[in-house]
Amino acid sequence: MIKIAFFNNKGGVGKSSAVINIAHAMTRLNKSVLVVDCDDQKNTFRFFSDEQESDYSGDTRYKNLDIELLIDRTNPYASSANLGIYNYELLDLPPSLDERTRKIISDCDFVFVPIELGTFAIQGIANVTEAIAATGARFGGCFVSKFDRKNPADHELDELLRQTLGNKVMAAKIPYSRVIKNSISYRQTAFEYMEWTSAADAYVSLTTEIIAICEGGNDNG
Repeated sequence: MIKIAFFNNKGGVGKSSAVINIAHAMTRLNKSVLVVDCDDQKNTFRFFSDEQESDYSGDTRYKNLDIELLIDRTNPYASSANLGIYNYELLDLPPSLDERTRKIISDCDFVFVPIELGTFAIQGIANVTEAIAATGARFGGCFVSKFDRKNPADHELDELLRQTLGNKVMAAKIPYSRVIKNSISYRQTAFEYMEWTSAADAYVSLTTEIIAICEGGNDNG
């Protein structure tokens, strides 16, 4: 099983939406997935689970996709699941690099970082990658979230990010889209809500990239 953490030390960058959509895309590619929500906001857990939070874990309405809520603060990473039955474990981390988060990251094989384009965010990405390296986990890559293709500044900032991180920036960009916002509101993935849209296509492309990196088909540096 491959463990993947999704982390950024800034909130509101589309991290939980990415975990939700990537997990669903993986199951459509015949992967079995466990999603672990480590964020106190519990948004990912609430999206997938029809159970009470006191149950902490359970099946979802998706085949080959289970959900777990990580709530044991005395043990920062203690999963109750039979991890051997999954191809991937996706961990949705809180936007804070405290000791608990560092411990979770250190137990993962790869870390992927969503970033909303902005000068300060790009300047701060080095701190994030250095913190990931210090845990011993592998930085799988950074992907652009909420990309506004009609905004020239986003294209300029995207180029700056790629100059900064090189091939560690994923090719797929998640667009700024009402489809993503609306789909989450209706407890649907972008693919379920409008499968023919650029938002749905972007998550599928991103998932394919992630699998290629994690399974060795694309080393990505």
